[in-house]
Amino acid sequence: MSQMVLTEPEPGIFVFDSIKVAGGGGAVELVDAFKETVEREYREAPGFLGARVHLSVAEDTIVTRVRWEREQDLKAHSAAAAARGNTFTECLAKAAITDRTAFVGTQVPGFTGPDADKEAGYSVVATRPVQDRETAMKIHDVLLRTGEWKHTIPGFVSATPYVSLDGTEFLNNPAWVDEDAFHVYMNHPSIPGGLADAKDHALAEPCVISCRYSQDIPS
Repeated sequence: MSQMVLTEPEPGIFVFDSIKVAGGGGAVELVDAFKETVEREYREAPGFLGARVHLSVAEDTIVTRVRWEREQDLKAHSAAAAARGNTFTECLAKAAITDRTAFVGTQVPGFTGPDADKEAGYSVVATRPVQDRETAMKIHDVLLRTGEWKHTIPGFVSATPYVSLDGTEFLNNPAWVDEDAFHVYMNHPSIPGGLADAKDHALAEPCVISCRYSQDIPS
């Protein structure tokens, strides 16, 4: 059996913004607006290191991930965007938003799967509330233990975990080549045990957003 390959955390501050709008398909327009805003404005912002955008399977939720060099860069850009607005914020003002959550944190080591060299066609953004950073790292330990068998499942690309700056949330962003590979993964007999172990350390059930589309936007 092949050995699990750990991934080095990428440096920087990562901001996940999850926005759900009323009606199926309502988030598609937000994807285009976000990409346009990144192209026009984010690249000029000091400390911007890249972005990613996810669209949920139901197309009612967009999850953006923006990476900044330092927390100060994030705060400076947020203040400037609030003052002047942009294409994305204008679209948000018009959208029928039903839920919105933000996660700000750093990466911790993850692991790759047998299809790490392939493009991801399906991903999940799963966020668990926890008591503190120590507890978040216990969930991280559970994830790495399950990686001993997860890393062999065909179609699995990678697991990329994060811990929030205040230590109260653990976010995992695993990816697969397609939705069929995801279902094969979820039907593995060891999955329930791993989920139960993670649940023991969380304060509540995770918020899980399943996404069929994602795109990286370089700096």
